[in-house]
This record gives sequence, structure tokens and C-alpha cells, in this order.
Amino acid sequence: MPDLLHPQERDRLLAALRRRLRRAALDGRPLSGLARTEAPGAPLALRDNALAAEAMAIPALREADPGLADTLLHFLTAVAEEPGAPSRAVRPAEAEAAARVEILRDNPADLRVLTPWHEFTGDLAHGLLRQRMRDEPSASGEAAGRRGVLHSGNMARLRAVGGVPGLLGRLSLRARTLDVEDAITAAGVQPEGAGALLWHESALRLRPLPGVSLPIGTLRYEYRVSAADPLLRLTVVLRAGTRAGLAALRLTTAADALSEAEPPFAHASLGRDGGQVPRAEGPFGEDELLAQGPLDSLHLWQSGPAEEALALHLRPRAGEAVFSARLRGREGAPHWLVLRHALPDLAPGGTATLREDRLLARGVAHGTPAAALRLLRDPAALAGRDPGQAGIGAPLAAVAATLLNAPAFAHPIPRDRLGALQDWLDRQVAALPEEEAAALPLEETALLVLALDAAWRLGGLPGDRRRLRALLARLVAAAGPEGPAGADLAGRGAAILALARGGSLIPEPWVLDALRHAVLALDPAALSPPPATRALAAVLRGLRAVEYLAGTGRIPPDAAVLARAAALREASLAALSGRLRAEGDRLEVLAEEGGEADAPSTAALLLAVLSPDEAALSMGMVTA
Repeated sequence: MPDLLHPQERDRLLAALRRRLRRAALDGRPLSGLARTEAPGAPLALRDNALAAEAMAIPALREADPGLADTLLHFLTAVAEEPGAPSRAVRPAEAEAAARVEILRDNPADLRVLTPWHEFTGDLAHGLLRQRMRDEPSASGEAAGRRGVLHSGNMARLRAVGGVPGLLGRLSLRARTLDVEDAITAAGVQPEGAGALLWHESALRLRPLPGVSLPIGTLRYEYRVSAADPLLRLTVVLRAGTRAGLAALRLTTAADALSEAEPPFAHASLGRDGGQVPRAEGPFGEDELLAQGPLDSLHLWQSGPAEEALALHLRPRAGEAVFSARLRGREGAPHWLVLRHALPDLAPGGTATLREDRLLARGVAHGTPAAALRLLRDPAALAGRDPGQAGIGAPLAAVAATLLNAPAFAHPIPRDRLGALQDWLDRQVAALPEEEAAALPLEETALLVLALDAAWRLGGLPGDRRRLRALLARLVAAAGPEGPAGADLAGRGAAILALARGGSLIPEPWVLDALRHAVLALDPAALSPPPATRALAAVLRGLRAVEYLAGTGRIPPDAAVLARAAALREASLAALSGRLRAEGDRLEVLAEEGGEADAPSTAALLLAVLSPDEAALSMGMVTA
């Protein structure tokens, strides 16, 4: 498989990657990784670093800069040290040093508070607190409603006990539901230590008869934010009045206007009895009971690309007090989420408190709810980490490619380090979901195929073979006559590569037919206007693997497939050549036409124009 890059161009691309190396710390240990861009405080994304580490597993690139290759491997195995869904990114040291909470507007009716992770805006005088990720563009009005979540929509259900004489007292014995936001009498935004306290307080009154209003207590909602971690800590304090007690107490913690999000929230999971129970996929009902009784956690996340999906994680601090979790839907999407909490009766002047931790994060993967619950229970583990999760497929593919190519390295990896990498790979593969688990995104499935393909070629266990065939079966099911359903161009390119690699291990009609369909379903018109660089590079890499296999006789040559591959290859190369920008001794790669340069685009280009799959594809026939 000939390289399509001159060594001088290769070295200038590596210089661009090196320029984005940033220092960080994780669990008290120093490490370095690639920032996506050169912007101050840009995160060190796990997926970006995995893409670059896979590129650095190409023997020629490792020979050119073995230090960079080792640095990226250390980053991957440190961030994804434990099996399961790893953190989406690490915050660079410069961002950690500058972390603080800023109260930009302290007017409760028009507040604005920034933390290192989130922006809070809203009108506490009406019980509205909107939270969005800092990496979202600022917005107002309807556009703001489509980003983030709204903490609002609370109620209190209770009845008065004693203290009210005569007929009014008997009428007050009935349990009543009160709107918290309609009864707000005070609100505030104030600094609190290294964080901020945002609160509103309601005066609760019963109205047993028209024109009659009886004060029975106050209800205060407090939201605390900190520079130490991204949790939003909610405290609800109910104080009974001095004349009457309160009974049959049900207080709520709610999120409203969820249906305004784009893309919509589409998935849910419930934490109960130490495990996770995913909600069955499908539209949300107009009034849906998610859970009755104690609840450890509740998780909602958006549809769309997993790495960009917004997720809301809730953890009641006294899960045994949860009475129910209900969700009102609107046009099949969740709109109003309400957790009802049962509290003990209060004597006159008594106080009841409930607490809930909330985490808004970007990035979901298989195992995200369980991973998020662990972080909610131990927020210190979030130090230096992005609160979202990423798929393990890209790190697995990078480490597996390193191990597969290791015999060809001019600068060998020490034997003990190779052993540690193999142990890491084995642990992560053992923790992968079983074949019958919920479907994974197409691109993540393709990355896992690459990893297990390499693991099997390295002398894998029978379990690796079973998983590989099962994952290939998922790709085959997706790659119908029209190509992978619902996949973006990057996912379709990844699927073609995975089917080509898998087809060289399993040269059976069901795999080879799917590969043929996947290539022919790609219309050259899809490259005009040219898509993002990473998508172009993924398509080019997959097509080059198909051409290599056909040229060596590893898969049957098909004139239609090869003609389509050649047309797409030339179109991809032409578009990618326009993404290069010379900057001194560096060659930068733009993320899109007219866009900015970034690290993942550079790594993707290197993988597309060099020969990352040659070691796997040129091995003798190994059947799986």
C-alpha cells in the first residue's frame, strides 16, 4: 500500500501535532496530551489523542518521533485506566490553574454565573435557572432554550396539621398541591467560598376558601456551584410555620422545557439496587411513570452523535425517600421531569431538608449512566477531567495497532511496557458489552472491530473471535443495499474500513457482500460540497484498504466497486489537498473548508494517506 505523503510533508504535519502538546495532571500524576486547538484552555480530548496515537503506531511515524508516540500511549492508558466508559477529555494545567466561579450579573431576575464547565442564566424571581455547557456558543431567547436544561417546574404537596381552629382548620386538613414558582417572595445570587449560591424562597399559603389565605411555612431552593467540580448541588429546605405542623409531605426536584432541546433528549436510564435499568427505546408518553419508589439515580441523554450528546444525571442524596419519578412528554420527547420525594411530618416550626446532585455533561458511551453515578458519588474523581464520557473504541484501536505493529518499530517499545499495554488491552476487551447488549453507534462499532481484528491477529482468545464476528454482524446489518443507515460520512468510512479488515479475516459472502454494498452506496456527489476533513479522511482510508485487498487477491475484484472506489479516492484526495495550510515549519490541516486547523484533522489525514492498515492486511490468511 504506497504512502501518499512525502517524508518532508509528514514531518511538518508531525510538527503541527507537537505544537498542540499540553501538560495536565490526573489523579495527582503528570501527563501530556494533544489539545484540539491552540486556543487557551482547549481540552485534551481522549478521542483526538487516540486518533493521533493510532497514527503514531505507523512504523514510519514512530521512527520519526518515538517520544510523541509514547506520550500519547501514556495519555490513553492513564485516562482510560479503569474498564468501562472513560472520561471524554482532560483539562490542561493552564485551565485548572485558572478555574474559578465568576458572578457576572448578581441580579436574581437576570443572573449570569460562569463556572469552569457551565454557564448559568435565568430569572430566580420566577424560579427559572438555565444551565448550559461553556463549550456551547452563547445564545438568548428561543436559541438558549435549545441548549442546556432548565431547572424549574417544582411543586409541593402537603396538608396542615393543627393550629387552625374551626371550619378553616377542618378544610386545611385536605392535602393540597402548591406551585413553588408562583409563590416566590425572595431570591438571591451571592458568593459562597470558592463558589456561588443561587436561591429562591417561596411563602407557602393554603387557601381553604376564596379570599382566605393561611401562611403555613416557607420553601427554599438552593443551587450551589463550585470551581472544584462540575456538580450542581441542589438543597430544598421546608420550614413549617409556628402555628401549624405539616404532614403528607411531597416535595419535588424537577427539570422543565426539556423538549426544546436540539437534538431532543431521547434516552433514559434508572439506577436502582446498585444497577442500571435502561428505559425501553421509543417515544416518551404524555404522562409516563419512570419509577415508583426508591431511586439511586436518573439519567437522560440526547439523540444524535454520541460524542456531542448532552446528558443530565441526577442523584438524590437520600434515594430511599424518592416516592416516584414521572415524565411529561411532548410530541414523543421528554418535556417535564419530576422526582417526588416523601418527607417525614413536621411539627410547628420544624424543618425538613432534601438534597440532590446534578451533573450536566457532554458525551455519552455504553456504560455512561454507571460511570456518571460513580462520579456523582465521588466528585473528587472529576478533578482534571471532563464530566462527559467517551467510547472506548478509539483508544482500543490505537493500543491494538501499536501492539500489532510493534515488531516493525525501529525504536522498540521495552518488553515490560509492551506487557503493560497488552494487559490494558485484555482488561478493556474483557469489559466490553456482550453481543446482545444495546446497539452501539456505527462508528464505535467499527472501531471495536479494528481493535478486535488486531487482538485476534495477535493471538487472541476464542472470546475475541466471538465478539469480532458479533460486531461484524452488526455492521453487516447496518450496511444494507443503501449503505449504513443513518450514519454520517465519517461513520460510513469507518464501517468500510472495518468490513475490509474483517473481510480479510472472515472472507465469507455475508461480510464481502456487505462491503460491496457499503462502497457502492457512497455517491461521489456526497463529497460536494466537501464535508469535514475527518469524514473525508475516514472515507479515503477505508477505500484504500478495499483497493489494497482487491489488488492482492484477498477479496474478489469487483469492477463496479473498484471504479466507485477510484472515483471517491480521487475526489477525497482533491478535497483534502485544499485543507493544507503552510505555517513556517509546520503543515496545518483545516477541520473544514475555510475553518480552523485542529489536531484530529491532522491525525485523520495521516491515517488516510499513509499505510496504517498494511500490517494487518498483509498478514497471512488468519481465519476467525
